[in-house]
Amino acid sequence: MCEHLGLKIFLVLLVIVFAAHQLYSSLYKPISTETAEYFEVVSGVTCEAVIIRNEKLITNSAPGALHYITAEGTRAAKGGIIAEIYSDPAVSGKISRMHIVESELQNISQIEEYNNVQAADMELVNNKVDDALNALIRKSSPGDFYGASDLCEQLLMSINRRQVLTNELTDFTEQKAALNKELSELKASIPAATGSVISDSSGYFVSSTDGFESVLGIDNLEKYTPEFFKKLTSEKVPENTIGKIVSDYEWYIAAQMSVNESLKYKVNDELTIKTAVKSAPDLRVKVSCINVSSGDDRAIVVFSCQQMNGDLATMRRGGITIVNKIYKGLRLSKRDLRVVDGVTGVYTVSGLRLKFVPVNVIYSTEDFVICEQKFSESNVLRLYDEVVVKGKGLYDGKVVS
Repeated sequence: MCEHLGLKIFLVLLVIVFAAHQLYSSLYKPISTETAEYFEVVSGVTCEAVIIRNEKLITNSAPGALHYITAEGTRAAKGGIIAEIYSDPAVSGKISRMHIVESELQNISQIEEYNNVQAADMELVNNKVDDALNALIRKSSPGDFYGASDLCEQLLMSINRRQVLTNELTDFTEQKAALNKELSELKASIPAATGSVISDSSGYFVSSTDGFESVLGIDNLEKYTPEFFKKLTSEKVPENTIGKIVSDYEWYIAAQMSVNESLKYKVNDELTIKTAVKSAPDLRVKVSCINVSSGDDRAIVVFSCQQMNGDLATMRRGGITIVNKIYKGLRLSKRDLRVVDGVTGVYTVSGLRLKFVPVNVIYSTEDFVICEQKFSESNVLRLYDEVVVKGKGLYDGKVVS
């Protein structure tokens, strides 16, 4: 009896020791690591900016409802139609629906043509679906929805083609008949326009106005001093204004900063400006003039720019960073750094051993550093290396589990 009891106690103790060992192994790690990742830091002057452009108001005094032919933020040609005028306000909705139906019929025609002409290569079709989906995600995930509708249409087209080849969609006869019937009815119900609004200059069409169109012109850049912006007020926009044309040629960014900061620049310097505009995060600019205040220590640096799109055309104010330098490399926690024999480096996990890798720190903060990314040498820190953050008794070649 005692022997059996002793054996049971021994087995229980063995199980407890084993469980404790497993728990200790799972909770205790001799080292902890992080992944070396690519990172960029912009060093420069951050300030508020005001946009200066050539802008022409578009007015319309003719009675009736407008249907815009030129979409918001798109280019308008000189002499091009901005909007058509109809006596019935409901016509605009009918025209928009007509364009949607025409687009759907065109998509069906392309799907049928694709199915008849090309071989049923499912791998190719699946790749096109993946490419279209990834393009939409890359474009819209950071908040840039410029052109997202076109990407959605491309994705839908690719999915429909796949459904055709997998026999999920086989016959478009009824769908085409319904769409053609609706299209005929819409065309019959749309009367002739009673008039149109014509653009007398080329540029980007913007339907909104802010009253600064005639105040912030590009004719006299030297007038844009700190005193000018202190007194800056908008003017009343005529009631019959339906939008404006923003010149897509040279325009200007007026950035206010201290006089000491303005001394970093001189006329004709070519620089890069970082913006919060998703579709144009980087702008190449040139210093046009530097206007120093006569009363205090402020200055206005005016930059010229020739890049333009629909988002920039609607921008009037915003925060910018005038780039002095961009640091690009591998980001690590500052506590990853070790000094061995006077050499600064990090320990990386290579297989089951630690490896000491020298690094060149090109940018540092209280929390993290950016190390130069090298490609040609052998013993260098590489993208996605596992770098030791914490551990005891570290040395080159140490075996870790």
